[in-house]
Amino acid sequence: MLVLFDIDGTLLQTGGAGVSSFSQAGKHLYGSRFTLDGVVLAGRLDGSIHRDAAQAAGVDPSSDEGFCAEYSKRLGTLLETGARRSEVLPGARAFVNHIATSDVHTCGVLTGNWSQSGRLKLEAAGLDPDRFAVQAWAEDSNTRSGLVEVALRRWRQKGGSGEGADAVIVGDTPHDVRCGQAHGCRTLAVATGPVDRTELEAAGADRVVDDLEDFSTLLDWLGASQS
Repeated sequence: MLVLFDIDGTLLQTGGAGVSSFSQAGKHLYGSRFTLDGVVLAGRLDGSIHRDAAQAAGVDPSSDEGFCAEYSKRLGTLLETGARRSEVLPGARAFVNHIATSDVHTCGVLTGNWSQSGRLKLEAAGLDPDRFAVQAWAEDSNTRSGLVEVALRRWRQKGGSGEGADAVIVGDTPHDVRCGQAHGCRTLAVATGPVDRTELEAAGADRVVDDLEDFSTLLDWLGASQS
């Protein structure tokens, strides 16, 4: 089974470093009118957030690559200097480590982060990005559902079945739930992000938990979902 983890609000939190760096990068490139106020952030792709915020400021967005480089530079500085910290959420490290070393699971990441900034967040939290054998980042598709297609294809190339029914999406927003549902994946929603249990349950997640701490129970659930 392929287990695909979201990053922000699921595996870690950065104390606002991502939002602050994104906003600073926008103001540097576009001027003081650039703001993230009123722009939906949770569960969305960085490229979509970039374009929405630029358009709201009345400017034509630059390439995602150029913006990502500026954003990642500022994010790296905040995290390296300790001005903001990237911290692993309860149970996430042990769960990832177990999946990554399992003989029956493949550990993956599926996130709205660009790879450059997402890897910075993981590394700052002490999580090795290369432990995720299958990776799908914001630059790989224009939609979160498209990222699932990318992940399943890359898993197939590594010898996995490549079937949605054999994959589980782990995330903290209804966006994570819906992208999994669109491909027949099981969905595990964790209420460690900005969305509460009620909304995650309403989105139709197959299982909703407060955090990933009781990962032995979650492993039993993963095994049952394969039967």
